[in-house]
Amino acid sequence: MILNIKHQTNYNFHSNVPRLVQSLKLYPSKCKNQKIINWTISTSKGQLINSHQDSLGHRIYNIYNESLVGEQTIVSEGTINTKNFQGVMHDLEDQVNPLCFLRFTKLTKPGSKLIELSKKIKKINNEIKFCHNLNIIVSETINFKTGITNNQTTAEESFKLEKGVCQDYAHILISLSKLFNIPARYVNGYLMDDSNISNYSSHAWVELFINELGWVAFDPSHKKCIDENYVRISCGYDFIDASPIKGVKSNYLGEEDLNFKLEINFQQ
Repeated sequence: MILNIKHQTNYNFHSNVPRLVQSLKLYPSKCKNQKIINWTISTSKGQLINSHQDSLGHRIYNIYNESLVGEQTIVSEGTINTKNFQGVMHDLEDQVNPLCFLRFTKLTKPGSKLIELSKKIKKINNEIKFCHNLNIIVSETINFKTGITNNQTTAEESFKLEKGVCQDYAHILISLSKLFNIPARYVNGYLMDDSNISNYSSHAWVELFINELGWVAFDPSHKKCIDENYVRISCGYDFIDASPIKGVKSNYLGEEDLNFKLEINFQQ
């Protein structure tokens, strides 16, 4: 499937920012599952630099700003040709040992309730089937509801609330998988979803490392593996680590507003 995507992020700084450095993971992953036909990143303010490619395959861009006041708009856009490999990720430019993704973070560390749930789940020898089972189990642990959780909500907290959004499903699946010694990581990207066609937002899912297959992408909020409707952008230990934009400000005590707009359409 050929997808045209435009992701626009808008910042509004209420007072002068003496210095701001932003690190961007907004360039789609290079792999067999998705071919980048064209892709550009731009900023309305600051100097944009194509910095480097990190060990997880992210092409990192940096933006340098001094004395920034008011609005700043960052746009990433282009055309991607996607293919469906039933979730199996082929030829990712990834140099990190999968065992590194057995480490918990504050957002994915299981508490007593998730540990209790894990003890009720029967481990089977077929690792592929077991990962599919985990994905379905997590899809039924909470109900999708916006406005209940936020970027700081942990897997344990959303599990107790029994409500959350895609990032909460992802954190819970990561937490449970690691309890069974399965490397797991958070993935940030886009989803062409007919049920959400007028209100697109970035999406989150999980990659689990299966010995027979490598990294396999599961979307617990949709009860399936990813297909040609997904575009992979970044990955990490959790939402914060995989965040597509991170900024460091110097000597700024003011406030800022953030909003974004995402447009996706496919070519017939």
